[in-house]
Amino acid sequence: MFDSVRGIYCALRRPNLEDLDTIVRWLDDPYLNSTVFDSSSFVNGAKDQAMTWLEENAAVYGGDNLLGLVCSVKSGKPIGMVWFNNIDWKSRTADLRYLVGEEEYRTSVFGPEIALLSLQMAFNVMNLHKVYGYVLSGNNDSISLADFGGRKEGVLKNYVRAGDGWNDYHLYAMFSEDFRAFLQEHKEGVLRRHFKKGIF
Repeated sequence: MFDSVRGIYCALRRPNLEDLDTIVRWLDDPYLNSTVFDSSSFVNGAKDQAMTWLEENAAVYGGDNLLGLVCSVKSGKPIGMVWFNNIDWKSRTADLRYLVGEEEYRTSVFGPEIALLSLQMAFNVMNLHKVYGYVLSGNNDSISLADFGGRKEGVLKNYVRAGDGWNDYHLYAMFSEDFRAFLQEHKEGVLRRHFKKGIF
């Protein structure tokens, strides 16, 4: 399922046990814990959380969560991941999260393409109707990216503990028809290379 989603710079694939140490390293990364997730919510730590995700992937369709690994097209090296949580197959909705795990790629073209491929996966492969995304208030790069194509549906005030204080979560969403309109709107602009290569 994941192998059908490939971009110019990266591609999605199913993770396996050989990827466990890489995923655990990302889950323990202090920067990612301040911008993407809170490791204190991982029951029994990062390794157990990663194993839980890998085991949940066995269900694929019908499961509540689905994890994909993002690899560089050029090197094949894992550079990040995407995961769908709280999948409701009946209403065809899910929460979408992604991250660029390798620090050297965080300020590159990979982040925007991971977001794009995640949406392609959600709407064109999983046949979802709507996806939600949550962005921590301090993650300005992700907020800018979400503002570019998503609908801001609200702010969850003081939602995540951060050091001695609290961070807000910005709630974004996108419908499948929004994604199709987004592709057409940017066909001759930022997505022209993707269309030229037949990705869309």
